[in-house]
Amino acid sequence: MPAQPRMKNVPRNLKQYFVCFLVKGEKWNETEGSSDLMPLQLAFLREQMEARRYVFAGPIVDDGHVVGLSVIDAESKEEAEALAKEDPGVKAGRLAVEIHPTYLPSLDGVLVEF
Repeated sequence: MPAQPRMKNVPRNLKQYFVCFLVKGEKWNETEGSSDLMPLQLAFLREQMEARRYVFAGPIVDDGHVVGLSVIDAESKEEAEALAKEDPGVKAGRLAVEIHPTYLPSLDGVLVEF
């Protein structure tokens, strides 16, 4: 069977990733423990980015329902979701996750510096 011709306008280096939107959780407005939560969450994000499980992550700052974004390098949607649910903000109920599979040009060269 002959190979399918390559579509000329599709990048050659596509790779599957999972986009994780952090959205306001059920306990978004609760303030108890909030001073401890941010350092824990930042440490979690740094650990994931240094391990290259998260390619990058950052806040969404327009005061809408979505408050954060990350791109996760995982084998499956289930793996990406399980990892995202380890975020201390999600565990505390302040945040919830929405995971969406996507294909992007390879982000292997993206480096987050600390």
